[in-house]
Amino acid sequence: MTTKATLKDIAAAMGVTSTTVHRALRGKDGVSKETRRTVQEMAAKMGYRSNYLASALKRKSIRIAVVLPDPVGDNRYYYGNMWLGVRNFLAEVSEFPIIPIERTYSLVYGANGAALENLYQNYMDEIDGLITMGVDQGQSLYFVEKFTEHGVPIVYIGNDVPGGSRFCCIQSRDEMAGSLAAELLTAFHEDKTRKKVIIIGHFGQLGMTDQIHNAKGFEAYARENAPYLTLIQLRGADRLDVCRELERTLQSASDIYAIYSCSARYTIYMLRVIKDLGMGGSLKLIGNDSFEESLDALRDGELTAIIDKKIARQSYLATKTLFDYTVKGEYPPSRQLQLRPEVILRSNLKKDFLPALTPSDNPSAYSEILLK
Repeated sequence: MTTKATLKDIAAAMGVTSTTVHRALRGKDGVSKETRRTVQEMAAKMGYRSNYLASALKRKSIRIAVVLPDPVGDNRYYYGNMWLGVRNFLAEVSEFPIIPIERTYSLVYGANGAALENLYQNYMDEIDGLITMGVDQGQSLYFVEKFTEHGVPIVYIGNDVPGGSRFCCIQSRDEMAGSLAAELLTAFHEDKTRKKVIIIGHFGQLGMTDQIHNAKGFEAYARENAPYLTLIQLRGADRLDVCRELERTLQSASDIYAIYSCSARYTIYMLRVIKDLGMGGSLKLIGNDSFEESLDALRDGELTAIIDKKIARQSYLATKTLFDYTVKGEYPPSRQLQLRPEVILRSNLKKDFLPALTPSDNPSAYSEILLK
């Protein structure tokens, strides 16, 4: 249709009130699921489009708080991409009166909860939405509940906490990431003699379970499809201790076939240990997450492959989800959205490869997401 339909047009066509149509299209209470669905279908049929830009420009500034680890030092490998996705989306909607409130914290025990507490005490009455990570540690969940009680929608990135009151979570399908790595190391390997594979990471040391699920996916695939493998798990938050243990393990065992890192930072630690021991090219090495150093290692043949969990894409969509709700009144298709991880090899790595921030065709679509 060339003529834009209004709320009154839809109400007249359906024989309901404009208030009912408004509630149905804005996701508000007071209408049944069936009525909401019928109104949405009629609105689409009549070509209704909400002028949310004009509406947003008339209202007060929208304050979106972002509480994530500081992307410095070794944090830059993973959290640098996380911040990149957030800021990229906010730059795309710069015509809206959005004021970001950014808070960073060190990646240590209780720091996420302390940052949320500071935000709550100083900005509670000013915040329209919050983006952070799902952390089951310290005061994190307590303040998530406090924000929720005040009607602040919270979107998690990267890690979920079951049973929480967050509005939505966008993360990778972590078990799939692990199973992809295991399949890469075994599906085309005809030598079925017994050998060992090392899995390395911090595995939930800081109240996040994404790496635990990643390792479980690897172990489940190997158990079912490659029973000849013996898995050695090296874990810990202290990188020096883990790297020393990796060195000792590599020096004492001659039948180690490969190493799989479940994290971005341990991908780099793994490469450093291999270089120091002069073992480059002797093992299959698979890392996690695409960032400058890991991509360079893949180009140079130091890494066999990268399992890319699309961190920047996750945070881009998390910010978009919060924007769509606070500005447009639109709900996400599900409370948990999972991106499919991608295998990156030298053959599909472009010279100028950078982490993908937006879909190539339709920035508003959730086409690559699994719903839960």
